[in-house]
Order: sequence, then C-alpha cells, then structure tokens
Amino acid sequence: TFIEKEASINDEIDRLRHQLANCEARLQEMMGTDVLTGLPNRHVFKEHLTHSLKRALRLGYSLSFMIIDIDHLRDINLKFGHEIGDQVIVEAGKILMNSVREIDMPARWGGEELVAVLHETDAEGAKVVAERIRRKISMLDIKDPKSGKPIKVTATLAVSNYPLHGNEPQDLLESASDALLIAKEKGCNKVLIAQK
Repeated sequence: TFIEKEASINDEIDRLRHQLANCEARLQEMMGTDVLTGLPNRHVFKEHLTHSLKRALRLGYSLSFMIIDIDHLRDINLKFGHEIGDQVIVEAGKILMNSVREIDMPARWGGEELVAVLHETDAEGAKVVAERIRRKISMLDIKDPKSGKPIKVTATLAVSNYPLHGNEPQDLLESASDALLIAKEKGCNKVLIAQK
C-alpha cells in the first residue's frame, strides 16, 4: 500500500541521514576539528601534547596541561535539552580559546571536557589561567528557553605540569584526571593543581 511504501522510504531516508552524519563526523575527526566547538579534537591534541612535551624536555622549560569539566552537564541536557547543553560547551570553548595565548593549544577532549596545553607555564601560572576561565564560565549568560530564567553553569578545572608530574603525556593526563576527581568530590566549581 501507499502508506507502507511511504514508511519504507522514510526509513531509508533516516538511515541515509544517519550514515551521512557518521561520515561527516569521521571527516571532521580526520580534519582534526571538533564539529561542535571548532576547536582541535582529541586526536590532534594528543599528538600536540606529545610533541610539546618532547620539546619542553629538550629545551628545559615548564609545560602545563589543563582539563576543564563542565559541572552537571548531563543534568543541564536532561532539564533544558541538548541544544542548551551544546550551547554551554560552545560558549565554554570560546572562553577557553580567548583565555590562552596563540602558542598554547586548546581543544575539545570529548563530552563535557575541554583541555589545553600551556607552553612555558608552571603550575602556578596555569592555575591563574584556570581560575580566570572558571570565573568566566560561571558568568555565562545562558537562559532557560521556556522560562527565560538564567541557567547556572560552573566548571571544575585541574592542572598538571611538567616537570612536577612526570615527563610522559600519560603522566600529565592521569595527574590532572586524578586532581579533577578530587575537586569534583569537594563540590565542583574549583581549580586544583595535581599533587606530586
């Protein structure tokens, strides 16, 4: 019947749209750009961190790794919709981009996390940058599309540093991730430098 044919055609269109979306995402990944924020993606960032750490080792300068986790993003998605959650990530990405220098490397790590490599920056210097980013994120002007009321957005940030926390990319990633978990357990909306 006509209705069955129309349903079959609609199913095929949905399948093709899904395939196209997957192809676009793979292409963006290959291009090294996060689709949502326009920032470098995780793959590009990991390569950059590896090269940057080798250079810091060779030239003997400090390098910091910063991770930014948007607090309660899943709750924001559930309560206000994924478009608002995406808006939060995009705005946080802009704040990150505008808070680091041209020599630094901001990126989208995935989910609710953004990251950055801060060149020639010790842990205390990185903490100053992280605190500035935390404050700006907490001042985001994002409103509930239904009520027009402001949505409270905060972020928790953690910093690890070469040479304090090791000389391998994984050392910096793990140190910052551990510090992030501790900061989250202490109530979010904080900046924490990883312990030695």
